[in-house]
Formats: sequence, structure tokens, C-alpha cells
Amino acid sequence: MSELITESSVSQCVILCTCNRTEIYFCGSPSAPECADKLLAKYSNIKEELISTIKMFFQEENAIYHLFKVASGIDSMVIGEDEILRQTKNAYIAAKELGVVSYELNILFQSAITCAKKIKTETALSKTSVSIASLAANETVKLGENINVLLIGATGKTGITVLKNLMSHKKLNITVTLRNHNSDITVISNSNINTVDYSERYNYIDNADCIISATSSPHYTITMREFKKNVNRNKKRLIIDLAVPPDIDKNIKNIDDVTLIGIDYFEKLAESNNILKYSSVESAKEIISADIDSLKKEFYFHNFLPYINSIKKEIQSSSFEDIIYKLKAELKAEQFSEVLRVLKSYGKQ
Repeated sequence: MSELITESSVSQCVILCTCNRTEIYFCGSPSAPECADKLLAKYSNIKEELISTIKMFFQEENAIYHLFKVASGIDSMVIGEDEILRQTKNAYIAAKELGVVSYELNILFQSAITCAKKIKTETALSKTSVSIASLAANETVKLGENINVLLIGATGKTGITVLKNLMSHKKLNITVTLRNHNSDITVISNSNINTVDYSERYNYIDNADCIISATSSPHYTITMREFKKNVNRNKKRLIIDLAVPPDIDKNIKNIDDVTLIGIDYFEKLAESNNILKYSSVESAKEIISADIDSLKKEFYFHNFLPYINSIKKEIQSSSFEDIIYKLKAELKAEQFSEVLRVLKSYGKQ
């Protein structure tokens, strides 16, 4: 953000990054989009020419509407997911702490976050667990109480979210793997959670009733050979692979009493849950439209404030009829009708 804001064409900036999106919200001159493209190209190792062909670009009200949809979860793969609201809040707070937002982006993000909370309260959009992490945790809980869970990759974005969901359930015995170079994970505040080095993971799979792997490793975290070598107990095991590409050797599913489910399973489950939420989407859009209308009025009024005193003096020197006829001449019929409606309300008081 700081690097983008140093560009003379960009005055304010918030960068929102999730597992499947990178978005830059900014205010600036007409050359600002080009600056954003250069920054994306620099940090993604994708050529700027390609960035310009695959990006989505929204301006003014379209950009406002997009942010409101993103924050409320309407624009997510899993409709109504809660995680995106937290990520939106964190992105805004980070930008605010860096001092790279002012009035426009402040009120925009505050309004979008407030609207998203309202939608979650007033509609059924978030009444069902639908995020991949929460769905994975729910599959684990279905196994029963006092389940031994081994989570591989607890320091990644997905792994941390899965861990938080697991921690929200009682009577789970959780063991997480950490790498030596990244051994600090603040989310682990529960002393009942056992932490082990990633290299020791195979020592814990025999005791595990459920193994969840969610790393960004290009190689298998559990291979067929090592699994068979280290598993001695005959019991049912659930293995959840949330990685793309897969973390788990797919041949493990052929072992008796082992159930292996991957990201495709949860995407289908999420799609099924999404169908249940579609009826709430229209209600959510109505709430968004109303809140955006209020936001636009705040923007208009904010821009009008510097002119109040001079306009007040000018109006005092004009007759009421002069003002009405000027409004009639310059406003469209619908706009003029609304002005008259408001003025009539004064006559009834």
C-alpha cells in the first residue's frame, strides 16, 4: 500500500487479499489504474500486459456496489461466508493504521462493513456453515466426541481458519504441525492443543481419527508408503485434503476404513448450501441498495459543505419563488417532483 500511495496519482488505497482474490481500492487521478496494474504485476510475477487483460475494473458507484457485495459474502464462492467480512475489516484497519485512507475510503469501508453485519443479522445468508474451513470442521465433529485430530499446515491462511473452527468445538483432541522456521502461531491459546514439528507428522497419524492437511506444499504431505508404514491400529479414519494441488496421496483412499475427501467434495457441499441461500440474496441486495443510497447522500453532502455559507447568503438575497423556478428550470422532472414533495411536507407541519 505504501508503495502505491507514493505514486502522485494515487491518494488513498486499501488492498484486500484472500485465498482467491486480490483487490485494490483506491482514489486518484485517471492514471491511478495504471499504477495499480504495475504494482500487481510486480508482486505477482505476472506481466503487466496480461494483468490488464484478466483484471476486473470498477469505477465510482460500480466500485462501491462491488465492495458491498464482497463484504457481505454475496460475491464469494461460498455465498454468505463470514471469513470475507473479517478479511475486509482487517484490510481496512491495516490501511488506516498506515495512514493511507481519508474521508472517502473511510466512510466507504465503514458503510460496507456495517451493511454486511446488517445482512448477516436480517437475512438467512449466514445462518448455515458454508466456508470451506467450517465445513471441514463440521465433518470432523460428526465423528463423535474425544476425536483425535491431526492438522497439517496450521500456519497457512486456510490452516489457521480451520484451526479456529476446530477450536470452537468442544471435546476435540487437536495436534497441529509447525515448521521450524515458522513456529510462532498466536491463535493457539488453548493449552490442550498439542504442537509438533512438521517433520514428526508421521509419528501422530496412527493415533489420529481425522487428519486434515491444508498446506501450499508442491509435494505430498502424506504419501501412501509412509502412511501404511506408520499406521498400525485398525480403526476408521477420515482424511481431509484442503490443498490445491492435493497434499494427500489419492491412493490412500483405497485402504480399508479410510475415507479421503478433498476440496471438490466441499465445493459441491458449498454449492448445495448456496442454493439454500439464493432466496436471501435478493433481500441482501435490497439492503445494499438502500445503504449505498445513504452513502451517496453522505458523499454529496460532504462535498456540499464548503459551499453552505456562501449559498446561504445568496439564498437570503433571493425570493422563495425565484429559488423554486430555478429548481424547476434546472432539475429533471423526477428530481423536481421529489423537491416539491419534501417542500410540501413543511406545509403540513
